[in-house]
Amino acid sequence: MYMKRIAFLIIAFFALSALPALAFLPDDEELGAILQKTYGPLSSWEAEVTFPEYPGVSVNLWFNQGKWRQQWMAGDSVEAVGNGGNVVASCLEGGFAQSPMFLWVTPHPLKSWQRWGVDLTVRTFGFYSDQPCVMIGAAPDDSLAPAVYLNNEDHAPVFVRYSSPVGLTSVAYMDYRTYAGYRVPQKVVVTVGELRLECLVKWKTVKQADGEELYDRASLGHTVCVQPPAPFDFLRDTFRFPVTQ
Repeated sequence: MYMKRIAFLIIAFFALSALPALAFLPDDEELGAILQKTYGPLSSWEAEVTFPEYPGVSVNLWFNQGKWRQQWMAGDSVEAVGNGGNVVASCLEGGFAQSPMFLWVTPHPLKSWQRWGVDLTVRTFGFYSDQPCVMIGAAPDDSLAPAVYLNNEDHAPVFVRYSSPVGLTSVAYMDYRTYAGYRVPQKVVVTVGELRLECLVKWKTVKQADGEELYDRASLGHTVCVQPPAPFDFLRDTFRFPVTQ
């Protein structure tokens, strides 16, 4: 009897302890306000991405409220400008590689996630890679539904999963540090089906890549048009932006 009473008290303690945490699960309005405060001012940034498995290949990225510019470097260089999942201008035929960094902090994130198929009404606490997270769109035991996981403390995006024409796609944002007052990832891992690509991110500027000329198709000039080596083809052929609904 004594042991049963102890077991009951332990269960009751953990059940009661969980209630305050559940009470602080933000609704849409609260979450939108949190994201706006945390990342809303970060409308533009510049970074360099390299690939540990592909030495000698790098890509410079510029981003401003959904518009982007890429400059792939591997001996020669080739550039493109675009908006969201659309390539506006490039000298290459057959498409241009997309960057998983462009999914990291999007304008109007809740609306974007909903268009990507994330069910905003499904919201719970859980863990991703030992990080306490707010899980949006899927329960912890659901490995297929479109979802976005946010760090429970600073609400930085740590995981995005969605369906694409190529297959189930996930992007993990890792190794966060503080740069110019913002929490930013230094490592990104893209998984499409059984394929995986690791990217390392070196941050250059924040809130200083908003010049409209950067994203103007006329700014591409007349660079030598040579398709970069791998992993350009992986990102071009396999990685797809979420299909908006």
